Amino acid sequence: KMALIDLQSVVVVVAVLCLLPSFSSAQGYGPDPEGAPPAFMCAWRQMAMNYSRQLRPDAAEIVEDALQISEYCTPGQTDRKQLDRHQIHRVDTNKRITPKGRRGYSSGGMTVYIDADHGSDSNPGTMSEPLQTISAGVAATRKAGGSDNTIVLRAGTFYLDNTVMLNSEDSGLTIQAYEGEEVWVSGGQKLTGLKWTPVKKAGNYTVWMTKTPPISDRVEGLRINGGRGIPARTPNANPEVDVWPVGYYTSEREQWGPPQIDPKVNPPTPVHLAYPNRDYDSVFNAYIGGIGGPCAIFDPPFSFFCQNNFSQGCGGCFMYTVPSSFQAQKGTIANNYSKPQDILVMAWRKAHWSNWAFNVSSYDGNTRTFKFDKGGFQGSRGSYGSDWYIMNAFEELDYPTEYFLDSENDVLYYVPNNTQGLPPSASDEFIAVTQHVLLQATGNTKEDPIEGLTIKDIGFRDSAWSMLQPHAIPSGGDWALERMAAVFITNSSDFMLDGCVFERLDGNAVILSKYNNASTLVNNSFSWLGATAIVLWGWTDEISDGGVHGVDGTGGHFPRYTSIMYNLFYEIGIWEKQSSAVFSGKAAQSTMKHNVIFNLARAGINFNDGFGGGDLVTENVLFNTCRESSDHGPINSWDRQPFLTTVRDGTPSMVMAPRLVTKNFLIANYGGSKEVDTDDGSLFFNITSNFMAYGWAQKFKTSGIHSIGNYKAFVDVGGKFGPPTILNANLTAPNKWINDTIIILLNGTFPYRMCWSLPNDNEWDQKDYVDGNHFYIASSKTSVQISGGTCPGHKKSYSLMEFQAIGPDYEPNSKITVGFPDSGQIVSEVEQILGSFA
Repeated sequence: KMALIDLQSVVVVVAVLCLLPSFSSAQGYGPDPEGAPPAFMCAWRQMAMNYSRQLRPDAAEIVEDALQISEYCTPGQTDRKQLDRHQIHRVDTNKRITPKGRRGYSSGGMTVYIDADHGSDSNPGTMSEPLQTISAGVAATRKAGGSDNTIVLRAGTFYLDNTVMLNSEDSGLTIQAYEGEEVWVSGGQKLTGLKWTPVKKAGNYTVWMTKTPPISDRVEGLRINGGRGIPARTPNANPEVDVWPVGYYTSEREQWGPPQIDPKVNPPTPVHLAYPNRDYDSVFNAYIGGIGGPCAIFDPPFSFFCQNNFSQGCGGCFMYTVPSSFQAQKGTIANNYSKPQDILVMAWRKAHWSNWAFNVSSYDGNTRTFKFDKGGFQGSRGSYGSDWYIMNAFEELDYPTEYFLDSENDVLYYVPNNTQGLPPSASDEFIAVTQHVLLQATGNTKEDPIEGLTIKDIGFRDSAWSMLQPHAIPSGGDWALERMAAVFITNSSDFMLDGCVFERLDGNAVILSKYNNASTLVNNSFSWLGATAIVLWGWTDEISDGGVHGVDGTGGHFPRYTSIMYNLFYEIGIWEKQSSAVFSGKAAQSTMKHNVIFNLARAGINFNDGFGGGDLVTENVLFNTCRESSDHGPINSWDRQPFLTTVRDGTPSMVMAPRLVTKNFLIANYGGSKEVDTDDGSLFFNITSNFMAYGWAQKFKTSGIHSIGNYKAFVDVGGKFGPPTILNANLTAPNKWINDTIIILLNGTFPYRMCWSLPNDNEWDQKDYVDGNHFYIASSKTSVQISGGTCPGHKKSYSLMEFQAIGPDYEPNSKITVGFPDSGQIVSEVEQILGSFA
């Protein structure tokens, strides 16, 4: 905040500007890499538009805005865009999907009508005399007994004082909007009767104050005319408009203090199971982790990263710790803060894999040092921070729509968006957000679940900020999550979520926690979310008896047979950056089909582990993912921790069922440089007949990765990593790379792949495993190179033609064409592969 800095000279201005991060620090390359042909930059956007329209025609205007088709497909515009390739564009907030009730009320049981504006809980709940609250409607249907009951919500907004609670007694219940009407359920309270008084000038703006009802200690967010209010912060930014690097200062490693919990002083209790294990896997064969120590800040206090027994194949793995303090640079923050315990330090972890929130316990203005008493548990990978800002600081109030809530005195301070010194308008609507969970359905047990619950055509908004709520490590991937969401479902069977809209929730939108069988989430829209849209998160016992039961998933306490179809996801990760459209951890046999996913901080679909496997990902459209993060992909997976399940063949096994990723439209732009990022430990992926653009051609980090019949346009890296790691004679699962079309973006040497042979065995370099790949190169100056690993023949490095000359079994059908196909040919060939998504 420049207004708070005593600018003595231009030198100071330059010094402050040097504290601002650059886009390159996240290792991304923007919406299109440098050198991508302008015609292709337009063509892939038009294809994305066409396929998205097939799936969600109601969102055409939103998708077109996100793609910026008018910018990229108008003659004379593409040159400017290519130069400005680090731009991050948010969708216009005025372009929205709103819920609307449809026909289809149940006729088999009781129907209860609810009207938030005109009802009364003393009414009988008929059409003419509706009830007022959803909880009263639930009580009425329970009293009626039976199943197939329906609660119909009339137009308006239901502001919740408490979470709507359902249980197994509510099996067969449908909650839906009235036909043709718009219904919202809000986790906030409307603030009325506000009387504003001016407090101070802040640059061109005026800070105003008002007393609020005595709910301030519960408030964790503010909505102003439907949009997010900004907790007073520095540097200034609006999270609904600005995207990193706007609104951040950078930092150096030495600014971050020692670990909150030092593992040398307080070591974790190690967990290392000799059996059952993946004896066929030479890298991630055992279930390992640690309890307590630095992971005591998680709930439960267990993590794969609370140990030091990492294999060499574990990328950048080391014992988890997070800092206990942070020292800000001169010229970035105020010397004194009146309420330092209200301040939050928000920071990216180094390398932009996740971000953290820290609650401040004290502030030393002389050294500009914040000490923390909570936080840093928002990702499983510890280290030190990088880009940062602070928020919720009274002294930083100087920017339109910033606010500060004094919870001790029930006073709200606010900066209106005008320079005339006027108070907020009488028509301005202020909603104090108080509820983390809006609706919770908890079956009694796995054996006595809530069955057949249906929620239709309802909008959910205004859930509370959850980054400092208890987080846990779902499994061996990089993510930490709060087991919490606006709609929370556990111990359910045949749950249906249809046609709902989730907007401006500050945490997760939907979680299927522990046992959930055959859930269907269809035709929903998720936008402007603080964290993840859909969380599939099972459970194993990670703590009892020293953690030895954590490997055992045979109890079935996990989401299975979930269908996620025809959903729209965009502008996700407003607060918690390690978030996604769909997260899967300890879940199996999910179908993700016909979804449109774009404009995210991190991956579109994330598999945190292999667990039971058997998932299908097909005919989805993903672009503009990983816009603020790095080293990831539109679809991402890890599998560092093996689990025992019965998913594969009905008997307990450490072998997961294969996953199928097929016929998807994937653009690996920004920091999502691996189209399907099969990261540490990922096994048994069949990646077939997809269209992919940019980044890596494929990651072959472990085994059983099959890339077959895909179209990969303008990639700059080939198939990274070496021979498969599965070496047991009872289960061989070599990688395969067959019949892909690959357009190579770079000139010079293209690193196609390593040699996959094993000592004294060249089989995995032969045509049954790698062959028929067709490379397009810009000119004859580009060399398609095979090098590294154990190569057949007498050389360590070969061009493709030299490799083929070794013998008839070595890629006899792979070929190189000089000259790129034009955009028309690319579109035609892609459409032949993908077909129609309708």
